[in-house]
Amino acid sequence: MPGLWLWVEGEGEVAAARELARRILHGRLGAYDWQVVHPSKVGGLDAFRKKMERMVGYLRRRPEVDAVLVLLDLDDGCAAEIAPQLAEDLRVLNPPKPIAIVFAVREYEAWFLAAARSLWKRAYAGDPEGKRDAKGEVRRHFFADYAPTLNQAGLSARMSLDEAEANSRSFRRLLHALDELRQAVAQERVGVTPR
Repeated sequence: MPGLWLWVEGEGEVAAARELARRILHGRLGAYDWQVVHPSKVGGLDAFRKKMERMVGYLRRRPEVDAVLVLLDLDDGCAAEIAPQLAEDLRVLNPPKPIAIVFAVREYEAWFLAAARSLWKRAYAGDPEGKRDAKGEVRRHFFADYAPTLNQAGLSARMSLDEAEANSRSFRRLLHALDELRQAVAQERVGVTPR
């Protein structure tokens, strides 16, 4: 049974990203034999860069893990530029299992904005990835008492994957990254994406 290990930014993403990855693997990709092992918090981009070597060391000692998904918020900057740089930094560490990097642009909550109709019966009027503070937008427009550690997992379980895919480029990257990892494990390839 292949195991996916998630390296996520914060406490809210621990349960939420696990639920979302499980839904995508099982429901979208038909990878019913995959399990999502307990995620590890690695902090934001700068914090993760400081602990990459240690995390790859941990990966060498985790036989139940077959692939890793790094899922971080990208508050600023361009994912198309930063993700390949981070992938190259990880490649230098020669990880023993395939790793895919995904940035939620600008925050994980942007995916809720992208799937707002499925969650709150009305679409978000703006660009879900267009500006910072997606958490604030969720609170202002849909869910005043939103708290990531309390609500992120439940919303991840209910959101429409199709709607998020249609409205969010970074969500499409998440779907693609999980498929890349599934294929890499099936073909016994090791590498870090994006290239």
